[in-house]
Amino acid sequence: MLEPKTEIRMVGHILEKGVIFELEKALRDIDVEVMHVEVSFAALKAGIEEKMPSIMRFYLVGPKEERGKALEIVKKLAEDTGCRIDHIAERT
Repeated sequence: MLEPKTEIRMVGHILEKGVIFELEKALRDIDVEVMHVEVSFAALKAGIEEKMPSIMRFYLVGPKEERGKALEIVKKLAEDTGCRIDHIAERT
């Protein structure tokens, strides 16, 4: 069975600012799962040294209301870490 999910793409210094760890902490009490997480960057050294941003793609999977709560938290996290969300889409 396919589960409804929200696809998110965030751009910024994901690894350098520990965004992945902050995301896990921030969503700990929300009934969603963060799935299929991918972080990519053009070059390892440039990505680590904050010369180039990285891109993180992931899905929020869970009930629609909980995904809505989680999305607001993700947006706030992006703002707090100097990242930006450049793609949000509902998928089934």
